[in-house]
Amino acid sequence: MLLARLAGQPTANRTVTLLLAQNLKRHFGAHEVLRGADLRIDRGDKLGLVGRNGGGKSTLLRALMGEDRPDDGTLTVPRNVRLGYVPQAPEFAPGVIAFDHVEHGLDEARALAREMAEIEAKLSHATGDDLSSLVERHGELTQEMEILGGWQSEQLVETVLSGIGLARGLWQREARTLSGGEKSRVALARELVRRPDVLFLDEPTNHLDLEGIEWLETYLKNLGSAVLFVSHDRRLLDNVATGMLELERGVLKRYPGNYTRYVTLRTERYDAELRAFEVQQDYLRKEEAFIKKHMGSQRTAEAKGRQKKLEHVVRLQRPQDDVRKPSLKLDKVTRGGEMVLATEGLAIGYGDHVLHRGIELRVGRGERIGLVGPNGAGKTTLLQVLAGRRAPLAGDIRRGHRAVCGYYDQETADLDPTGTPLSLMRRDLPLATEGELRSHLARFLFRGDDVELPVSSLSGGERARLTLARLVLTAPSWLALDEPTNHLDLAARTALEEMLDQFPGAMICISHDREFLDHLATRIIEVGPGGLREFRGNYRDYRRALDEADQGARAAAAAKPARAPQKSEPQSAATPRPAAAPARGDKPRNPYLFQKLEAEIIALEEERAALQAEMVEERVYRDPKLLKELQLRLAEVERDLEQKNETWANW
Repeated sequence: MLLARLAGQPTANRTVTLLLAQNLKRHFGAHEVLRGADLRIDRGDKLGLVGRNGGGKSTLLRALMGEDRPDDGTLTVPRNVRLGYVPQAPEFAPGVIAFDHVEHGLDEARALAREMAEIEAKLSHATGDDLSSLVERHGELTQEMEILGGWQSEQLVETVLSGIGLARGLWQREARTLSGGEKSRVALARELVRRPDVLFLDEPTNHLDLEGIEWLETYLKNLGSAVLFVSHDRRLLDNVATGMLELERGVLKRYPGNYTRYVTLRTERYDAELRAFEVQQDYLRKEEAFIKKHMGSQRTAEAKGRQKKLEHVVRLQRPQDDVRKPSLKLDKVTRGGEMVLATEGLAIGYGDHVLHRGIELRVGRGERIGLVGPNGAGKTTLLQVLAGRRAPLAGDIRRGHRAVCGYYDQETADLDPTGTPLSLMRRDLPLATEGELRSHLARFLFRGDDVELPVSSLSGGERARLTLARLVLTAPSWLALDEPTNHLDLAARTALEEMLDQFPGAMICISHDREFLDHLATRIIEVGPGGLREFRGNYRDYRRALDEADQGARAAAAAKPARAPQKSEPQSAATPRPAAAPARGDKPRNPYLFQKLEAEIIALEEERAALQAEMVEERVYRDPKLLKELQLRLAEVERDLEQKNETWANW
């Protein structure tokens, strides 16, 4: 493969096309992962990449980053275009502290600041062409600094770490000692802080809670970088993507618009290609029949002419619609009573640590409950207690008549790592023939030699499908599901939704898939630090209820008159300055300051514009001391503006 770095101006000024890949090919043994992939990424592109698990999406990202060398093709990246990549499973060297690793994402911005300082020192002595070059370069650096967020460096690191949900207590931990999900958040935070020109993300939402996913969604939408992200989160693909890439059977196809538009266009494209194929096949059959019938007859010359013409026809291939989907179906379901379970005075936790107490919960047959809340709030512990997988610390659980729970463990801990799909199914169905076992596994996309692979070698998606293959055999009356869509590709998620939609029993499900919750849930239970709250409806209804509650609280607070100063307090017409931007999930205090906050933001924006205009005046850039003073003031304004904007956004 040829990797070209083109000469040219930095992307902040002129470059539009940031990356161009042509005819990329990659194979592993006889398996073709990329069969001549072409891709162009322009500034501002937000591209979602979809395809079945194991289809080569991660390989494509590594190839575009230069980490995996394709067997053929050309990758062209203009000079100064900065690429960033967050893999699914990042690793860290010993001694690397989480906060320091993220902060190093600012190294490029700090290098710009040093170069700006050097230029400012030279401006007072430069003349003629040297002066013009220095002024031009200073302007470029200022623009790049804006793009990189260098003026608000310290605030940016803390904002991103809080936004993606990495607990403050982990910031000073050695990164390699963190959990897999925490490592992913650290790696993601570094690239978000770094703000490369093109950012590649491989399943960035896998270890985020719903609040973190929605924060990331907003961040990516507003990020100036081009983004190419692999995701199975349909809502994220709909809300962020401006274009979709589909990788199937080694072929990369591009579609305009978001995921919903992609599904429509993909269907239309397949139908059109199938019609063209069928029309051509009909034409070929008729021509071949004519040639066979008339060759050697009085119309031999015409038959030979048609045969010669037929030899030059470019044969269309039958279009592939092979987004493989497992055939999920609960063949046996136990019909229980109308009441599935009821709790009284329930307390949950582990050891001496109580997470929640006094839980009163009723679940009836056919109810679909979604459990939501931040990571670590106790959702999995609650589900395990309700499913009988963990004992409560206090209280009682009354279970209904013939209540048989089918439990899905997101960690797939029930799978023996030394076994194979076939051996595990043989344990579950000792009387079944090997043909019957293989047939059942084939419904979950385990075919041929796949059934003999050790469980320890299976991917996350394969382990999830194997767990589901065993779950459907339990004949449950109700289901307790802990992140069942994790590691499943879009086709498998659709199949799971279809199965659960037909399931007649109750379901309690932890999920960070908003589309999944909207499709299935009829009731949402929020598990948070303050306890449990119930909401009727699906996830959209839950978010709407929260928004309406927030709006009502703001309106009530705005209508409430400000407290008059006490005699012991200083009398001042100045309104107190709002506190720094609230942490993720917190609500700002003193809502009556809202109008004052808006006025302060407008004033800061006007001051920023005036400072930026003044800094390019000759009298300023010839005076390094004055220029430095203005830059320092601009940094202060930018910092205050970011804090106030974040406060306003969270109001």
